[in-house]
Amino acid sequence: MRGSNDLSFVEKVASYFRRPVKLRNKISFDTVLPHVEGKTILELGCGSGFFAFDICRNSNVKKIIGIDISENAINRAKKISYEEGLSDKCEFYTNDAMSQAFPEADITVGLGFLDYLTAEEVGLLFRNIRSEYFLFSLSQRIPSVLRYIHILYLLSQQCPKHFYYTKDEFFKFVDNKYSNISFIDDKRLSFACIVHNLPINQSTD
Repeated sequence: MRGSNDLSFVEKVASYFRRPVKLRNKISFDTVLPHVEGKTILELGCGSGFFAFDICRNSNVKKIIGIDISENAINRAKKISYEEGLSDKCEFYTNDAMSQAFPEADITVGLGFLDYLTAEEVGLLFRNIRSEYFLFSLSQRIPSVLRYIHILYLLSQQCPKHFYYTKDEFFKFVDNKYSNISFIDDKRLSFACIVHNLPINQSTD
């Protein structure tokens, strides 16, 4: 087994950016959890369902609907859901979330989802969401050495286009549809933040 000193530069960069992603997921989980009792949650870009499963294991959520473009990820989510007896609360679908009408939900969640949407698509997303509340992660377009390293890393890996937005741009995307929007900033998140409109007096924000 290789030690950290044996990792290539690219591997070290990838390892570094995994830490903010894990923290992002934890902060998002802690923020959403107090609000999910008896609610329906829509998760866009759900991957293999790990965020959904954490919610199900720790709450009395009514239902979680997960949508992801990766068929392999959705098949894995369905398999885990069946094996853990969570199929009655978890529904997973393979689809391009931006090409379909969104189901009704109480809260819409998307971790890393906005990173792959153009400004036009983000605006369309918020016009089409059918939930009172939302929580998304946002990669901020701010002066940051780490963000520039992140851009170079993505280019080196030939990753799909990654988009960064300012908080002012986010308000324009929402276009007054939602009020009481809050941003959770934490330097450990690097250039990312969490944005939501959940009631602050009940959340960990």
